[in-house]
Amino acid sequence: MLTAAALFVGAAGASAFTLANGTNRVVVNNLGEEYRWNSPIVTYTYDESFLSYFGSNGVVAVEKAMEMLNSIPAASSIKTNYPPANADENNLWNYPVRPDRFHARAYNNRILDIKSYALAELFGFMGLGNAEDNAFQLEFGSVVLRNWDPISYGPSKYLNGNLISWAVLGFTNAQPFSIDVTKSLMTLAGTSDNRVPRLDEGKYLVAPTRDDIGGYRYLYRKDNFNVENLPPSTYQMVTNQPNLTNPAIFSIDLRWFSKESKTNTPAAFQQFLLTNQWWGPAYTNITVPPLTILKTNINWSLGWTTNVTPYLTNYPWTPIGQPATLVNLTNKYRTFQPSYDYIYANVITNIHVPAEESEILYRSWEVVPAAPLWSVIGSVPTTTNYTTAILNDEFPQGEIIILPTGNTAAGAGIGQGGGAVGGGGPANVVGYHFTELQFERVNILTNMLTDTNSLANPDGALPGQGGGLGAGGSAITNFVGVMEDEVWASTNHAYLAYPIVLQTNSLLLGGIDKIRYTRMQGDSLVTTNYSSDRFIQNYKFPNLEDQTFTYIIPGSAQALTNAALPSYSYEMDYVENSVRKTGKFIKFFSTPDITFTAINAPPSVTSTNTAGAGVVNNNAINGIQTLGLNGPGVIQSSGNMNFSFNKLGLHWDLNPSFFLNEENQTPGWVWGHYDGSMSEPMVFPNSQTIRDLEKQIYSGE
Repeated sequence: MLTAAALFVGAAGASAFTLANGTNRVVVNNLGEEYRWNSPIVTYTYDESFLSYFGSNGVVAVEKAMEMLNSIPAASSIKTNYPPANADENNLWNYPVRPDRFHARAYNNRILDIKSYALAELFGFMGLGNAEDNAFQLEFGSVVLRNWDPISYGPSKYLNGNLISWAVLGFTNAQPFSIDVTKSLMTLAGTSDNRVPRLDEGKYLVAPTRDDIGGYRYLYRKDNFNVENLPPSTYQMVTNQPNLTNPAIFSIDLRWFSKESKTNTPAAFQQFLLTNQWWGPAYTNITVPPLTILKTNINWSLGWTTNVTPYLTNYPWTPIGQPATLVNLTNKYRTFQPSYDYIYANVITNIHVPAEESEILYRSWEVVPAAPLWSVIGSVPTTTNYTTAILNDEFPQGEIIILPTGNTAAGAGIGQGGGAVGGGGPANVVGYHFTELQFERVNILTNMLTDTNSLANPDGALPGQGGGLGAGGSAITNFVGVMEDEVWASTNHAYLAYPIVLQTNSLLLGGIDKIRYTRMQGDSLVTTNYSSDRFIQNYKFPNLEDQTFTYIIPGSAQALTNAALPSYSYEMDYVENSVRKTGKFIKFFSTPDITFTAINAPPSVTSTNTAGAGVVNNNAINGIQTLGLNGPGVIQSSGNMNFSFNKLGLHWDLNPSFFLNEENQTPGWVWGHYDGSMSEPMVFPNSQTIRDLEKQIYSGE
């Protein structure tokens, strides 16, 4: 609880922060050279070494640190008015000036709180420096103040309400110290001092402080603009104008698509779509874009294969002049029949007719020899028995749209012979914004059910090949046999659609405003593998209700995988041609940004972090002068940012001043978790926790 006196002093400049040089919190940057996350979604995971040692209780402890970070409000919403309207207001002055509390029992047992260490490590990668160590910097033979007020952004000699000064020690650094010796200098949640064993046994963190939040507010507010590249697997979504020569997106029949998908292999089904003319003879140049199949499920059943061969024969007892008799030879044999179920990356359903309203016209012709006794010998006069029926349909009726996938070649037009926006249109098309401009065409589709090539046909051409009975119902000539087909109406649409493309250009970007840490565990609790099948199970097809559809990363070798993996959409402010705009961005998940792991290390090391290639200095794209400047930059993990906790376990610190045995040596620190409740501290490792972990691994849940 802050006292009125502390708040009054603070209002005059009691809060300040320093800026880290990338993730090096020892070297502090000048104002404007800050490093920050530029993705609002930061994913993390736990690997096998962490889970095996710390178990599920270790995960619970670290998750508390994540909850604490996720509860920090959006930077632009944090108010700075003094005094706050009330204690619940999202106000800088409502945050404490000390982040820690003391647990006497944990101190006596030399227990370190893993939750607090995780929080300190994460704050260490927030972009803020260690003001307790380097608010003053020794540069060029001078002492420079690098501590900034979060409200005025001016220099400040206060640290969480505590006035500080400096002393140069050995001409290596300007060391800060408190003017009021009764106040602690270590008051930040992310200070490196929170990771020193002898200082932190029995200490635990409860909240970020006023200075932590003040620095966070400066870094991530929306109006803090820097030129930045987008993070890995992140794109800006931009809507372009339709192609001038071929602006249309065509739909095709849903029933035909569904029915053929059940009985065709993936290759055969894809070929079927490419070779059918879905809009009739008026649009003979329409080509459906290639179908992208994410997953194929095959179900097997026992069935019969039936071959019916009709033929004409003259029985010995047939009267003279009587035409030949139609005979059907039937052969049946057992077989295994596959049924296919597909999940697609580039199919949307824009019109769907309920099953109870889906009907088809079933037509059947039986053409049999029939002639009077006075007929000319050798002729085959026939009689046609024609029946029709309206039947309920097991396949859905309506329309679908198949959109082009990924990076397609320019010059091939959607609907007019290609998979990209036509006539040399833009590549990297990943979706479309559909307008209200559209027109429709009603087609009568006919599906032949009987294999006409096996029917008796003495003289004339087969139906549909210049003779016989076609869809128009013309009379059959010189045909004897049975023919069946089904007929339904298909209403197809052409849409005027604006192509959506994904861009990765450098932009003058504002802060992301709020960071949200999201856990993405591997396919098993003890692996970091992320198979696409795991995410495809919940993959759902969008429709045109929102008039927009986006579906895949362009130009990527992992395009099919990325179509099924999770993606996160968000908005950010940017400046273009001196105009502030709000853009939509999308981040695709491939690997976690942060991995919590465990290592074997000397007892002087409790936890370490490695940023890998994730820290990028953008100074070169922000100005012409780069000499002596250390930023601005971004923290962009490429999946190799590891937070490692030492799993040395129970150990003794050796002091050669005494006889080296267990009685004379001091026990070292041990990992655990505790808070201000009456619960007993956890201690790691814990065999029961490991058994619980194994149950989770093998439970299949």
